[in-house]
Amino acid sequence: MLELHRLKSTRCQRWHCKMKTLLLLVVVCSSACVVECGIGSWFCMAWHSITINSDARCSLGKMQSAYNQMRAANCVNCDKYFHCMGNYNAVYRCQRSQKNREIAQTISNCREWGQNSPDSTADQAANRYGRNGGNCASRYLCSVNCMYSPIVGTCRRSNCP
Repeated sequence: MLELHRLKSTRCQRWHCKMKTLLLLVVVCSSACVVECGIGSWFCMAWHSITINSDARCSLGKMQSAYNQMRAANCVNCDKYFHCMGNYNAVYRCQRSQKNREIAQTISNCREWGQNSPDSTADQAANRYGRNGGNCASRYLCSVNCMYSPIVGTCRRSNCP
């Protein structure tokens, strides 16, 4: 009888863990969709702060910031740089934990889900490069004709000598 109780308890704990993971995935994916559709950013921020722990809030915030910078810069050929920096910052500007790495990967996967194009594959490579601590500027700025300057936040030919 005691053994049966332990078995049920273990199953319940595994189920609880799976449900928490599923809930996080649903929240992150739906948030990525909300952000992508441009629906009230303040609503997303409030939702994140209520439903997600500080690790996730930090990673989500860093990736949201990179997305906002990309939209504001409006630079040609710079998409991969912002993918890379969003993932880099989500891991290395937060707590450098495995949890931050997993959150950044989940968000990136949600963003690219269902897009089986060469560009999506390249986006995922940039995401991984950033999560692994790569130098995003040297790989994805001037060397690929991205004229964005992260220092001044401008997109000009003069940014790349």
